[in-house]
Amino acid sequence: MSSPSAHVSAERPFYSLHAGAYDALITDPVEPWVDAVHDRLVRAHRARASVLDAGCGTGRHAAALIAKGHRVDLADASRELLARAGERCPAARALLVDLCTMDLGPGYDAVTCRGVLNDMTTDQERESAVANLAACLRPGGLLFLDVREAEASRLRADGRARRVVADLGGDGELRFSTRTSWQGGLLQVEERYEVAVDGRVTRESTYDFTMRPWSRAELSSVLRRNGMRHVDITGGIGRRTSDRLFVVAGFSPP
Repeated sequence: MSSPSAHVSAERPFYSLHAGAYDALITDPVEPWVDAVHDRLVRAHRARASVLDAGCGTGRHAAALIAKGHRVDLADASRELLARAGERCPAARALLVDLCTMDLGPGYDAVTCRGVLNDMTTDQERESAVANLAACLRPGGLLFLDVREAEASRLRADGRARRVVADLGGDGELRFSTRTSWQGGLLQVEERYEVAVDGRVTRESTYDFTMRPWSRAELSSVLRRNGMRHVDITGGIGRRTSDRLFVVAGFSPP
């Protein structure tokens, strides 16, 4: 993995050491987002699409797309998350990739990418990632994105700690806390992890990193620079917070 964002994906405890607790910590429902993607693909006469799930996580969204009849390839920069996605979707091809450098060729009717583009903090990374996602599409294909919206993210980054506890089975639990602040157009994220057994902390770790949310204008601009002539940006779908955008882009009208 050569890009800074891919290194974060590979080493962040949330995606590596504690990948087994990912589904217990991220509980936004899958169905609304997958239904929206499926509906757009049906309208584009691609009811049985070939899909690349770029940044697949543990494969929850991929599994739901497969259940609707699509063929999905899994892609992620985290070996641990990709392994779990492969277990969930055993018939899917699993690809360990850096979105900023991947070159898979135009083999897909659709590419889905949720959250990952927020980890690209430089203009070069963002341009490369979007260009590579677009390059995976066949003529008439659609790109589906979920990203953080800049102004709503700024307002939500209040510096307060937010805590979640995940059941690890038996008498174990993962206590996860995150604190986010806003500095110079970037989200500064501080994470703390505690593994407790029988109420006693047995392992602790911390991880700090930076994210860069997107404005609608920036999204539209970078997509159009990479050949997307039809860009539809609306509020996030299936999210419990209001700081997300749902994006559908294509080379031609869907």
